[in-house]
Amino acid sequence: MPNRRFATALASALADLGVRHAVISPGSRNTPLIAGFAAEGRIEKWPVIDERSAGFFALGLAKASHTPVVLACTSGTAAVEYHPAVVEASQSDVPLLILTADRPAELRDVGAPQTVDQISLYGSAVRMFAEALPPDTDTAPEAPGEIAIDIWAHATASPPGPVHLNLPFREPLLEPATTSPPAVTAPAASPYELPDLDDLVDRLNGKRGVIVAGRCNDPDFPAACAALARAGGFPVLADPLSGLRHGSHVSAHILSHGDLLATAGALDAHRPEVVIRFGPVPTSKPVWSWLAGNPDVDQILIDEQSRDATSSARTTLELEPAAAAGSLAATVGAPTGWLDTWVADDEAAAARVAAALRDTEFPNEPAVARTIIDSLPEESVLTVGSSMPIRDVDSFGGTSRRRLTVHGNRGANGIDGTVSAALGTAASGSNALVLLGDVAMFHDLNALGTAKQLGLPMTIVVVHNDGGGIFHFLPQHDPNLLNSTVFETYLATPHGTDFVDIGNALGLETHRVDDAASLSALVATTATGPRLIQVHTDREQNLELHRRVTAALDGLFR
Repeated sequence: MPNRRFATALASALADLGVRHAVISPGSRNTPLIAGFAAEGRIEKWPVIDERSAGFFALGLAKASHTPVVLACTSGTAAVEYHPAVVEASQSDVPLLILTADRPAELRDVGAPQTVDQISLYGSAVRMFAEALPPDTDTAPEAPGEIAIDIWAHATASPPGPVHLNLPFREPLLEPATTSPPAVTAPAASPYELPDLDDLVDRLNGKRGVIVAGRCNDPDFPAACAALARAGGFPVLADPLSGLRHGSHVSAHILSHGDLLATAGALDAHRPEVVIRFGPVPTSKPVWSWLAGNPDVDQILIDEQSRDATSSARTTLELEPAAAAGSLAATVGAPTGWLDTWVADDEAAAARVAAALRDTEFPNEPAVARTIIDSLPEESVLTVGSSMPIRDVDSFGGTSRRRLTVHGNRGANGIDGTVSAALGTAASGSNALVLLGDVAMFHDLNALGTAKQLGLPMTIVVVHNDGGGIFHFLPQHDPNLLNSTVFETYLATPHGTDFVDIGNALGLETHRVDDAASLSALVATTATGPRLIQVHTDREQNLELHRRVTAALDGLFR
C-alpha cells in the first residue's frame, strides 16, 4: 500500500471513529500524513509550527472538546518536542493520538539525518506504543482501519490518555491520490458496570462527612457530585479544576473558600467522620496536607486509577467518579446541622477576605484572579497557569452559578505550554481566556506567534511581577537559608521582558491595565482575535497581602 493511500485511509478511519481535530506541524517525512488529513473533510486541521506549542495546543483542544485529538509531526527532534505535553496528557487523563513520522529501519543507527530513536519515545507516559510497518511492506488494505480502532480504544479506555503510533515512510513519500478508503466502524463499547457500593453507603449514611473533589475532566461529574453533597449534607472542598465551582449545580454545599478554611483550621475544628475523595489531590496544600496527616479518619478515594499521593485513604476504588457519585447520591442520608456550620464559616471567611482585599490597592494578584472570575461571560473557558495563578483562583475565585469551565496543566504541574493549551480551547470554539504569570509567559513565547498565525480569538492576561513569585512563599526565601542574591538570581529570575512590546511586534491587540474596572470590562468583552493584557504587580507586596489574608482568618475557629 503506497504512503498516501495508507495515510488517507488512516485519517478517514479516525474520522469515522469521531476524530474532529488534527494538530499538524510541518516537515518532509510526515508529508503523507499531511496529505492524508488534508483530504479528510470531516477533520479540522490546525497547522502549528512549533511542535512543543503544538503538543499543548492539542492538549487544550482535547480537554475542551472531550474527544481525542490527533497530533502529527515529522521525524527526529520534532517528535521529542511533544514529550512535555505527552507527560501532562498522561497525568491529566487527556486522550491524544500522537502520530510521528519516522525513517524506515534501514536508515536507523547509520547516521541518516533527522533520525533519532523514536521507539517507545515517551516511555510509560503513553497508554500504548505501536509502530506500523512501512506502508510499502505488505500492508493489507484493512490495516489502517484496524490500527485506527486500536489506538482509539487505548486512548479512550478508562482512564483515557495519550497513545503513540510511530509511522516509518520510505521514499518516494507521495504518489498520486487514488480512490476513497472504505468506512470503519468501531466495535461497540461494553456498558460501564458499577459494582455494589452498599458498604460505602453504610460508611456514609448519616455521617458527618466532607467531600474533597480534585481535578476531573468528566463533564457529568459536577452535577453527580453536587447531588451526592445535597443528599448526604456534605460540604465540598472543590478544586478549581473539579468543575464544581461554577454552574447551575452550585449551592451552599460547594464552599467558596475551602482552601482558606483549611488554612484557618476548619478540618480540625469540625473534624469529619468520613472524607469522600474524588480524583487526584487538590491544588490546596492545606487540604491535602490535612488528609495526609489524618489517616485515622475514614478516607474513601474514588478515581479512575489508583493514585493516593497522601497514602492516607483507607479504601481506594478504581471507578468512574461521576457514576459512583450518582449511585451514592440515591442512597445516602444527611446528619442534622453539620452543613450549616460549614456554610456559616464559609460566609464568615468570605467577609474577612473581602475586607482584606478592600483595604489593598489594585492591582494585586488575588484581586486580579477574583476580577477575572467575576467578569467572565457565560460559557467561557479559563485556562489557569500553575504556580501562583491557580492558587489564587483556588483561594479567591469563589463560586458562581454561571457556566464557566476552568482548565490547567496540573497533571505534572508544570508551567509549560500554558498559552498553547489555552489556544487549543479557543480552537474548540469556546470563549477562551488564560491567566498566567510572566515566567510562564516567557516560557511559552512561541505561542504568541501561533496565536497570530491562527488568528484565534483569545484573551491572555499576564500577571507581571518580573519573576517567580511563588518562591517567595517557600522556605528558600528566608535569607538565613539562602543568600538573597542567589535567591533573586536563580529562583526569582527577574527578566525585564515587556510582553506588550512583544505583542505589538507581532500585531496582537495589547493593553496595559492598572485598575479593576478596565480589566473587568476587557474580560467581559469577547475577543475578536488574540488579545494580550499585562497587569503589573509586586512580588514582595503579594507575599505580604497573602499573609494579611491569613491573619484576617486567624481566630475564626477559636
